[in-house]
Amino acid sequence: MSDSLSLIIRSADQTRKAAVSLPVGLTVDQLLQATQQRWNLPENTNYAVRLERTGQQLDSTTTLGAVGVQENDVLEIYPILEAG
Repeated sequence: MSDSLSLIIRSADQTRKAAVSLPVGLTVDQLLQATQQRWNLPENTNYAVRLERTGQQLDSTTTLGAVGVQENDVLEIYPILEAG
């Protein structure tokens, strides 16, 4: 098994998209932090990651390899909206 995966990361509104190669040992939370910084996403908003192939929201404490992310998967970053 390779120690990195080629993936597509995109925003939920599909205004941002990036082809990346990431280590399988990277946690979902580390991915979110890096994406938030690179895309200048608001810091006062919480985000989650959805694996498009399965529709599953990924646990932020788990690594990409452990949650079953595969080569060429699409990961969607979306804000967690809280009703007020």
